[in-house]
Amino acid sequence: MAVHRPVRLPLPSLAASALPVRTLENVEFRRLHESGRAPVYFSLNPGHRFSHPQGRWGLLYLAGTVNTCIWERFGDDILNPGSPVSRSIWTQRQLSTIRVSKVRVCDLTDENVRAQAGVDLSALHHPDVSVPQAWGLAVQKHPNAFEGLLYPSRFDGQRCLALFDRPGLRDGLAVLSTVDLVASDEANAFLLEKQLALI
Repeated sequence: MAVHRPVRLPLPSLAASALPVRTLENVEFRRLHESGRAPVYFSLNPGHRFSHPQGRWGLLYLAGTVNTCIWERFGDDILNPGSPVSRSIWTQRQLSTIRVSKVRVCDLTDENVRAQAGVDLSALHHPDVSVPQAWGLAVQKHPNAFEGLLYPSRFDGQRCLALFDRPGLRDGLAVLSTVDLVASDEANAFLLEKQLALI
């Protein structure tokens, strides 16, 4: 007999919940992006995890490591049999290192914060992206005026950061370096370790 667990969506009471604010200062994150596109690029994309159609602010997605960046972009191809990692897509990507000077976030990597918010990891990683999108919108609209949210990657559990394009936030972002993905030692080490071929 199939067992169905509840899908946890934000409750109206979330807006009145005193969620803690975590401040990140002078931390470096990585971003995998299209070649020729600025590393700091915010967008509202209905296919992205926390990008709700009714969201006021565009989002910028970052990851703590190069490996997590690759998993987040190519993970479904890597895990799905018969879905090779596309050489053409790989060669059209760059890796950038971005320093975040100071940002106030809702830390959903913290189990205590998740418990207080009433969300579990299955909701944040739900295959129907409208579920995590609802949480992204709820965090955006919370009275704490969060500037982003920390969340665990659905592939390797490492931390990722989704930033909201609130006024003034871009002033605290600095691009430290950009390299073609094909020229990244870390990216090539990932391919070797996972025994992946570009096709």
